[in-house]
Amino acid sequence: MANLAHHMLAQAIATTESFVLLHSILMSIKQLLALIGGLVILAGALYAVCQFFRGIWKGNQPYLIVFDAIRLDLARSIILGLEFIIAADVIETTTTPDYYELGILGVLVVIRTFLNYSLNKDISSLMAREAKELDR
Repeated sequence: MANLAHHMLAQAIATTESFVLLHSILMSIKQLLALIGGLVILAGALYAVCQFFRGIWKGNQPYLIVFDAIRLDLARSIILGLEFIIAADVIETTTTPDYYELGILGVLVVIRTFLNYSLNKDISSLMAREAKELDR
């Protein structure tokens, strides 16, 4: 009987240690994905600023075309960054201990998904307008 209790206790400890290890791995992956998403957005913003100043200094294209191209590039980097951040949120939901935190994460994912959708619509309209201007 003592052997059985000892064996069950050892199994419970091993299971708990495995759970803690899995949780740590998932949280590390989540943090890495969120960091990558933030870096992608930051890199896109820095690139957009550089493109903006380059467009002003060169001045060989109309301001509106340069501005729209910069917006298009920035929106693409924001969308890509948001995809990484949403992936991080999805991983976090697998480790969330209660429904309150799960609800907050759900709202964040919905907001980010809506942002992603609206940015995609903006990109589509900018690309259509750019195509019209190039056809002229």
